[in-house]
Amino acid sequence: MSRNVIQFYTPQDVPKTHYLDNRVYWDEQLFREEQDKIFSKVWKFVCHESELPEIYDYRTASVANTSLVLVRGKDRKVRAFVNACSHRGIEIVRQPRGNARLLECIFHRWTYDPTTGELTGAPRKEAYEQCSFDLKKCGLREIRTESYLGLVFVNLDDSAISLADFIGKGLELQEEILGTSELEVFDYYEQILDTNWKNWQETNMDLYHEFMHFANRRTGLAVKDYYLRPWRTYPHGHVAIERYRAEYSKYAGWQDRDQSIRLPGLDPNEFQLVNIFPDLAINARGTVIRIDSQIPISPGKTLVQYRGLGVKGDDARERRQRVRDYTSIWGPFGTNLAEDTLATSLHARSIGGGKVPFTYLTREEGGMTQDDLGMRSFYREWERLMGRMASAPIEEGR
Repeated sequence: MSRNVIQFYTPQDVPKTHYLDNRVYWDEQLFREEQDKIFSKVWKFVCHESELPEIYDYRTASVANTSLVLVRGKDRKVRAFVNACSHRGIEIVRQPRGNARLLECIFHRWTYDPTTGELTGAPRKEAYEQCSFDLKKCGLREIRTESYLGLVFVNLDDSAISLADFIGKGLELQEEILGTSELEVFDYYEQILDTNWKNWQETNMDLYHEFMHFANRRTGLAVKDYYLRPWRTYPHGHVAIERYRAEYSKYAGWQDRDQSIRLPGLDPNEFQLVNIFPDLAINARGTVIRIDSQIPISPGKTLVQYRGLGVKGDDARERRQRVRDYTSIWGPFGTNLAEDTLATSLHARSIGGGKVPFTYLTREEGGMTQDDLGMRSFYREWERLMGRMASAPIEEGR
């Protein structure tokens, strides 16, 4: 039965925890508040340790509209600094990655030690003595930086809990996968999507959408155990789902994954997924790992960063197989990724400005695979940090 306008703009009689007011995706004020109340307060994944293998290696990042530079120090520790000169606030590092023994601002040639953030030089610095301006107090601002299982996180809030406390047991299903062998990023690319950052994160929590993927219908949904995996929920909005074994032999042109290059703790065809709030998704599939993280640009535009991880020390044959396994599913022209990006852009196009008022998270299957439990848990943490109900974000908070 179709609906008239009143029925369309009236939510169904379900718990308020089971639907969203779609303004959470497109409202400008809510987007700005997310930057302040979420991304400026929680631990944010920025890179894998393998991306900074040598002393003085650096990598830039952006968190809550704050430009950062991460550097591997002489003590091998990774540190993050605000990527702005202490003099006039000019962005210092302009390349995404590299190796530098000195960070130099182009404006007035102030220089900094990249491993400590200390100001090491300023032209004609004697002039600053006239007003007692202390150059020794002009080091870069250091940002809290911690690593967990090779994953590097930063936090702009100096008073936040530790990374270990934030993650808790959220990565318990991936500890063996991520922590047994030394891993490295072998593939990296970025993509700007015309969608909200939360909608992209949902693609890694909404497993009901796997009916969209032709490859998944053949290799995953055809397996009975697929539907019998329980979700695990953790404090701080993290969720994970138990693994299952896909049947790649049911998809023409694919073959079972090579036993010799399986990831630690996984059979060659097994798949396991975890989401760390707010925007980190780790997909481990037999031989390779895909890591998604995001930089929200605007309510309807998101930069997604994709990383492919494999075991460091592969020989040429093993690496070719991992790359093939990864790109055939998750590469820019893989079977799954293009379908996901299309779906999220269509979502943003249709709901913007209130044209479609609600999104429902009402699937209940005892916490099993295609239950919306993962997304509901995500939004409970969003609500806690934002101080608003996702089902009524404007009325409840303004």
